[in-house]
Amino acid sequence: MQTGFSGIRHATWVVGVLLGFAGAVLDFYAGYLILAQSNMINDMGIFTGYTSTGLAWGIGVVSLGVVLAVTSLASMLPSRMNRMGDFGVLMIVYGFAMLFIGGSMYLGLTAIMTGAIFPASAMLALGILMIANGALMRFSPSP
Repeated sequence: MQTGFSGIRHATWVVGVLLGFAGAVLDFYAGYLILAQSNMINDMGIFTGYTSTGLAWGIGVVSLGVVLAVTSLASMLPSRMNRMGDFGVLMIVYGFAMLFIGGSMYLGLTAIMTGAIFPASAMLALGILMIANGALMRFSPSP
C-alpha cells in the first residue's frame, strides 16, 4: 500500500521515530542516574528521601522520556503520517530540550555526580540530530 511518501520524507520519518525512541531511552537512563545519585542518607546510612533539586531534575527528564516515547508511537499511526510538519516542529522542540538538559548535565548543573559524561554527550548529539531531522520533516516538500 502506497502512503504517498517520497523517499526523503519516508527516510526523515523513520529517522525521526528512531531518534524519538533513542531519546526516550536516554532520558530514562539519565533520569535514573539523577534520581539514584540525589538521594539523601542520614548518618546511620538510612535513606531519608531525595533532594528537591534532584527530584525535580529526575522527574523532568523521565517525563521528557515519556513524552518522546508517546510522540514517537503516535507518529507511527497511519492517520498521523501526513502531518509530518507538526511532528517536525515537535522534534525541533524536543531537540532543544535535549540540548538544554545535556548541556546542564555536562556543565554539572544537575544533581548527578558520576557517570554524566556519556548521557550528557549523547543528549547533546541527539539534540542536534533531532533539530536537523525536525527541520527536514518540517520543510520537506509535500507529495
